[in-house]
Amino acid sequence: MNQNYSQDRNYIEKTDNKGEFWKPCPGTTQGYLCCGYQIITPLTGCGMYCSYCILQAYFDHQHQVLYTNTDDLSAEIEKKMALWKGVVRFGTGEFGDSLYSEHITGAARMVAAILDKYPNTLVEFKTKNTTNIDLLQEIRNPRKAVIGFSMNTPAMISILECNTASLKDRLEAARTCVEMGFTVAFHFDPMFVYDGWEQEYSEVVDMIYSYIKDPQKIAWCSLGGFRSMPSLKTLLKQNNTHLPLFSGELVTGADGKLRYFRPLRVELYKRMKRTFWTHDPQCTLYLCMESPEVWKESGMGAQIPDGLVHYLNKRAEKILGLS
Repeated sequence: MNQNYSQDRNYIEKTDNKGEFWKPCPGTTQGYLCCGYQIITPLTGCGMYCSYCILQAYFDHQHQVLYTNTDDLSAEIEKKMALWKGVVRFGTGEFGDSLYSEHITGAARMVAAILDKYPNTLVEFKTKNTTNIDLLQEIRNPRKAVIGFSMNTPAMISILECNTASLKDRLEAARTCVEMGFTVAFHFDPMFVYDGWEQEYSEVVDMIYSYIKDPQKIAWCSLGGFRSMPSLKTLLKQNNTHLPLFSGELVTGADGKLRYFRPLRVELYKRMKRTFWTHDPQCTLYLCMESPEVWKESGMGAQIPDGLVHYLNKRAEKILGLS
């Protein structure tokens, strides 16, 4: 491939996927609780640019890749679903934004169509983009899809999330998705500690409930403090763009990732829990890749007596009408 194209985030290469389309979430198991998400990858890459995105260090290119052997994707899902017991929570946003290029690729609508015949599947499309929301009206059964929005404070969006939708636009898009029959999700991951974070993150939660009047239309919300592989810091230092991401004191976790000190993460989660529960004490709120100790110290351990996977699966079953 021409080297210029490989660095063009909006260029879309079309090719076949020679490996598996469906893989479990690559969450680590070194003492952290994984949500049991199942990843479908119809495409990789993203035309937006968030400075904390690990994909820029994970791939040796920056352009998007669309896999065109959709018959193989459908066949793989059919084969694996025949062996699966219980509900399956799928997502397509692990290696790229689920909706950024939807007007060109149609990947989300294709995945939704493939999964439509399986009554025990729920797929989430995560995005920071809002321009392609109207295309989702083509999904035949919106009850089987969750539209997830990555959230942050306006301050962090302006500093760290280049070419993404504004907070207001994301919330307006979420409200539109609810009006179309979808449930929505909100992901505060990564969250950052900075002067004024307590009030500003709480204000974002308040805004969510001002836009989404029915709490039952919110599938779930996740919280995760900033964490990163050291390779991202090395990459960003080459252009002296590693600040403010790596300006504070970070520690290396059991999974090899740099994280905020545990007391800081706990304070993040406790503050957010209080704000969420002020609006909806029944909100399905979970921590992404945190230890049982952090769950307990954050006052959230009692939510998952049977484990995080069971907690989220039960919510998925309710959305699907299976419980």
